[in-house]
Amino acid sequence: MGVDSSLDAEVTRWAALLERYGWAEAALPWLGVLRIWGFVGAQLLWMLSFFSSSTMLPDVASALEQPDLLQALQNRLIEGGTPG
Repeated sequence: MGVDSSLDAEVTRWAALLERYGWAEAALPWLGVLRIWGFVGAQLLWMLSFFSSSTMLPDVASALEQPDLLQALQNRLIEGGTPG
């Protein structure tokens, strides 16, 4: 499956974030679940974003609405993270 350049940049950013905090291995099983249920979670985060000053909630909600991004992120983490 090909990933366009904007999606690839987003995947790289998320993979680096997960690796920096040491969450890459723990995130892998959840990414499969999120590909299926992510849209529901995204809608909840969009609603919560109105009550939060966090700028990260809209980014996460947007990512959850993109199953291709989640699949690419899962593949990137399995392959060893960000490209060198």
